[in-house]
Amino acid sequence: MSSINAQTQIVGIIGWPLHHSLSPVMHNAAFSHLGLNWVYLAFPFPPHYLDDAVHGLRVLGIRGFNVTAPFKQAIFPYLEQASEVAKALGAVNTVVVREDPSSGRRWLYGENTDVDGFLRSTSAYLEQIPHDHAIILGAGGAARAVAYALCKTGFRAVSFVTRHLERGQTLLKEIERWEYSTTFNLISFREVDRLTRVEDVSVLINATPVGTWPETDISPLPESFSLPAHWLVIDLVYNPLKTHLLKQAESVGAVGINGLGMLLHQGALSFRAWCGLDAPIEVMHQACLEAICSTKEA
Repeated sequence: MSSINAQTQIVGIIGWPLHHSLSPVMHNAAFSHLGLNWVYLAFPFPPHYLDDAVHGLRVLGIRGFNVTAPFKQAIFPYLEQASEVAKALGAVNTVVVREDPSSGRRWLYGENTDVDGFLRSTSAYLEQIPHDHAIILGAGGAARAVAYALCKTGFRAVSFVTRHLERGQTLLKEIERWEYSTTFNLISFREVDRLTRVEDVSVLINATPVGTWPETDISPLPESFSLPAHWLVIDLVYNPLKTHLLKQAESVGAVGINGLGMLLHQGALSFRAWCGLDAPIEVMHQACLEAICSTKEA
């Protein structure tokens, strides 16, 4: 940090809370490896400060920032422009602060790298299973991105499982405009036990933060839930590497994937959006592994 000076370029992440985020670790490792005078900071703040925070990030010369819960959808009204994917999702995870050279005015461009980040990290597994029916736990920004990715790969049906039916119903209305033939359904978490009776399911994705460090002993599914062995289980949580949900999958012989790959690939795409350079993914991967190991030892 002693190399920080007046020319240091600043990027970061906004969300609440952010104590679990590995984004600063992996991006700062990438900047250091490439010899870039950039720094990545965490900017945690409660939701009611969003207006003030976005104004501050815009005027202070920040080059860009990632967006995580609970702001992936809330950030949208603050953007001057957004990519087609971000518009379709109504959710953003990457913002680039651009500047008009003639006026010096700074404006915000929104992107969603979660979709391609998810596909790049899971395509080798998804290619091996039928694209019939997928179940997504959650109905927030991450769930939207995963659903969109599954549509792109040709899944016939996607069911969202949520504790908040109103949010889920809003989501179903908003994704009606997607130009895919996928059928969408909504299942109340109260009915989670009937998931094993849903026909032709091949993959279950946890798009909630449940099970994230330090609350590593909980699962988004009840302990009594019996995961079918033929399901592919993807948990977007990346710390711990083996969540309680993945342990449930392992116990019945199901294949399980954690969210570290998605974190790395969406981060690499954000890195390119800000810097215009390819990210050193292996360096970022190693930095994340070391950080996760350190949390286990703490």
